[in-house]
Amino acid sequence: MANQPKRLLRKYDLLLDHLDFEHIRQCSDGRQVENIVKVLRSGEEGYFPQLTAYAEERLRALRPDSKLLRKEVPLATRHTVPEEQWNTLYSQLNSWEDEMKKLSSQIRSLELMDDTDALPPVRKIINEDEQQPAKVSPSSETPMERIRSCDYARWDQYDPETEMLKMDLDEERHRELVRAKNRKNVEPAKIVELPAEVKLSEQEKQVVAEKLRVKGNDFFRAMQFQEALEEYDRSLELWPTAACFNNRAMTNIKLHRYKEAIAVCDQCLLREPENVKALLRKAQALKLSDSRRESYKVYCDVLRLEPTNTIALNGTADLRRQLPDLPPANAFRMAIEEVRNGPAEPEDDDFDFSALVKPKKIVKDKLPTAIKQLKKDTTNVLRKSAQEQEARGKQEITLQRERNTVQRGQRTPLIEEI
Repeated sequence: MANQPKRLLRKYDLLLDHLDFEHIRQCSDGRQVENIVKVLRSGEEGYFPQLTAYAEERLRALRPDSKLLRKEVPLATRHTVPEEQWNTLYSQLNSWEDEMKKLSSQIRSLELMDDTDALPPVRKIINEDEQQPAKVSPSSETPMERIRSCDYARWDQYDPETEMLKMDLDEERHRELVRAKNRKNVEPAKIVELPAEVKLSEQEKQVVAEKLRVKGNDFFRAMQFQEALEEYDRSLELWPTAACFNNRAMTNIKLHRYKEAIAVCDQCLLREPENVKALLRKAQALKLSDSRRESYKVYCDVLRLEPTNTIALNGTADLRRQLPDLPPANAFRMAIEEVRNGPAEPEDDDFDFSALVKPKKIVKDKLPTAIKQLKKDTTNVLRKSAQEQEARGKQEITLQRERNTVQRGQRTPLIEEI
């Protein structure tokens, strides 16, 4: 794929907000004002003659010697120069030509040189009867061969007026091509208000509606959202299309009118239920109006249509970070239906549903038995612990008696033995 040229705004590192009267008035950088003038003259961002003239005046005040302020002066021709000045120039050229003819005749009459054959011919003015103009075929596409500086015979046949006429024609042809290329920006708008009684055909309505939509797009790029909204409304009145609905919804979002944007998206979805752009605009408006759960549902609808849509994937991921309780994007609700094996019976409010319950096996309730066993086990545990405690007490009493007997059998001396 061929590399596309950069836009001038990106090339000169400018913002769309810089194309403004207030910014140009406050800007003191001559280089930046030059870049703004180049962008305005190019017509990439629209045709704004008043803003372009104001930027040129500001550039003239900051940098009077700028190359952008130079004006191209066309070549002087009989039709561009005043008649008196042209007569003066023409008379001077005629007098100079007469002097050159006289001088040439004097040089011929002298014949000072004898060896004239060995020398190249001197450049001279040939009379009209001797002159043989070069044949030029206007239809030939091959470029003219350049005359060598030493080819005096061909230089004698060279006609300056013919060549100047060719240059004038080429310049006029180039200007006509430039005018045809810029006619869209230079000429006034062709869309005019039609009277109410004029009835348009279906094809005419489509053409006029498309031109109004394109005009609204130009206003949108220039950040004139209110004017763009008016053009979209007029286009929808003539011929409603999904593209115009989507553009109108995006303009309402830029104007922070989220309810109107949602309503416009709903109108578009009534015509085309699977329009992905309308769903994305609606989800964006719902998210900005703090209806995040509804926005998540709309993003999920987009993913069902286009599972790899980047905007919808990023939107669902962002909303799930904000609301962790949201289900996955590919989740769906299961529908539960009653299935009857037997024949359908008439509905009756007094229908006995207990007849439908027919257990295959009757199991005895084990809860009373479990309670009795629990009581029995508890009694055994308590009895066993009481017996262990009683045996432990008896053992301690026996040990105490043995200690007392040992102490009575020992003799305690009254005087220390030496």
